Amino acid sequence: MNMFTEQQIHQLLIVFIWVFTLSYVFFPLIRRVIISLKIKNNVISRSSHQGYVPNFGGIVFFMSYFSVFFLIPEFRASNTTFVLLAAMAVIFVTGFLDDLIALSPKLKLVGQLVSVTIVLVEPQLTIHSLHGFLGVYEIPFFYSIIGTVFFLVLLINAFNLIDGIDGLTAITGIVISVFYSLVFLKASQFLFFAICMTNIAMLLAFLRYNFSRSKKIFMGDTGSLLLGLVLGILTIKIMSLDLMALNTFSFPQRKVPLLLISVLFIPILDTFRVMSIRYLNGKPIFEADRNHLHHILIDFGFSHRSVSLGIGVFNTVTAIFMFFVVKYLSFFASFFILAFLFMLSAVFLFWINKNRSAIRKKSEV
Repeated sequence: MNMFTEQQIHQLLIVFIWVFTLSYVFFPLIRRVIISLKIKNNVISRSSHQGYVPNFGGIVFFMSYFSVFFLIPEFRASNTTFVLLAAMAVIFVTGFLDDLIALSPKLKLVGQLVSVTIVLVEPQLTIHSLHGFLGVYEIPFFYSIIGTVFFLVLLINAFNLIDGIDGLTAITGIVISVFYSLVFLKASQFLFFAICMTNIAMLLAFLRYNFSRSKKIFMGDTGSLLLGLVLGILTIKIMSLDLMALNTFSFPQRKVPLLLISVLFIPILDTFRVMSIRYLNGKPIFEADRNHLHHILIDFGFSHRSVSLGIGVFNTVTAIFMFFVVKYLSFFASFFILAFLFMLSAVFLFWINKNRSAIRKKSEV
């Protein structure tokens, strides 16, 4: 088993403690500044909250990434670090402006595309091969660029879409980061393991205030877009790891996408489900509504905390289950089991959403 050096382990401990402390201190400070400046959120009818709660918690996310990249000397000397920072800065500004003045969907997409284009400067952060997944091996350069851009923009928006109730995006980000950290630990990928630790530390601190009654703060688009970008980059990095780095998990590279899809189960399920419903109803796929899985559960009377924790546990169990499925069963068996889980989840959500609509009609009579 590959491990980090003793010095790197000490640095990782410092990173975790530093990021958690910085985040824990600055979330309430940012909240007070936003309130003192009387910056109001864009109130939307589908919101699950009543009253004013400050946005812009994502400012602390960017501060955390920025500080970690300059805290460790090894990171300061890396070209990858500066590519990541530049991409993060663009998506951060995009999210900040959207929280501040409500950008149009087109301008928001432009900001995402600029950020993702910067990521393409780093060759190791592009999808250049699927290693035999669905029969696809090396991908031609043009399609590699298109595929990478599409995937990153998709995941950025997926995290933006699930950020609808307290704790859900943060808990989902923690679950994904924990799984990814295990891969990067096995592969001795120090920088990317440190990013996972940064995610976990800052999101744990964020939950303290996001669940609070008196000190509540939202991450806003400032945070959800940034988190989606970072997790997308981590996903692509795992896809680009060589075979030897993945041999410790005892399954071939062509099975890796199946495992990654299972780890990203909730964002993928909710995004494709909601966009499909909008398309079938003749509505723009980026038009806001209350068809998200968390809205359905909230409307049944569950609390934000119970829904977020429940979805987080479901995502965790699904990922662990699929890890053993992928490890011990054939590719085709693993593929069909994962597809069945998606279909079963979609059918279940359709059923409870139908019951929710019936309950609403009865209450209106």
